[in-house]
Amino acid sequence: MQHLQEKLTKQYLIFILFHIPILGWGQFQVTGVVISKNGEGPVPGVTIVEKGTRNGTVSNLDGLFSIEVSDPNAVLIFSTVGMITKEYELNGKNKITVETKWDCNKDFFDSNRIRIYAQSGFINNPIGGQIDIASPYIISEGVLKASYSYQTDSKDNNFQVGSLEFKHPISNCDFDIDFRASYRDFKFKRELDNKTYSFETDFNLPRISFIAGYSHVKFNNINTSKKYNSSGVLIGFGTSFGGQFYPEVVGKISIYKDNIEYQGKIQGGYKRFLIFLKYYKLSSFNELSLGIGYNLFY
Repeated sequence: MQHLQEKLTKQYLIFILFHIPILGWGQFQVTGVVISKNGEGPVPGVTIVEKGTRNGTVSNLDGLFSIEVSDPNAVLIFSTVGMITKEYELNGKNKITVETKWDCNKDFFDSNRIRIYAQSGFINNPIGGQIDIASPYIISEGVLKASYSYQTDSKDNNFQVGSLEFKHPISNCDFDIDFRASYRDFKFKRELDNKTYSFETDFNLPRISFIAGYSHVKFNNINTSKKYNSSGVLIGFGTSFGGQFYPEVVGKISIYKDNIEYQGKIQGGYKRFLIFLKYYKLSSFNELSLGIGYNLFY
């Protein structure tokens, strides 16, 4: 009888020892965020796998993830297209921030987006809005982007800006190019009715952009009956600062025979919320506009 009890006890201990790893599986919850080491912010779509298992998850649009692992000292493997695969040892930590490094020191997250803004002009056109739509990746991994904004005082003044842009169809590790066609159209105090068209190219280096192009204005002063068409060069400069809100600054001028057109913009955002401040001036018309928007994905 005693021999039987000892035998059963041994079998019970073997059963417990055998099942301890299974009972421990999934008992350690890890949450974290994946960010770019180059300061571009959170990285969505990164695959996270517990090393030696098929247990995995994917970071969301804000770079956030959550995974249950079998061991507080497990190793997580982070990978996605264009990123150097990284192994991260938890060492008992359950909240982590993981910095990624890109093979080409460059990443694009500007596709499949719709941005909607409410905007107001402080000088002439207090009512308005803007919409930006970006396509999925198409030829050569470029993105087609369309933008339109409209502002008015609901009386005599209105101001429209539209653009169609093909972003980074030419790209390598440290350089890419954008192509853009745009127009500006305003009516001001029943005096000015102007239309401006431009074709622009952005030469983008890390954190810095140089802008060059051709611009054409159709100037119409209704009071003086002065009309003329004039073409000129467009030049500009842009930069981004990284860090919180990921602010970007862009300034452009178009030089015509009798006029200079000024365009400036500061924009940024936090998660899905967006903000910009824009300035425009041509002849006696000028506008300073504030926009607050929301970022949608499809």
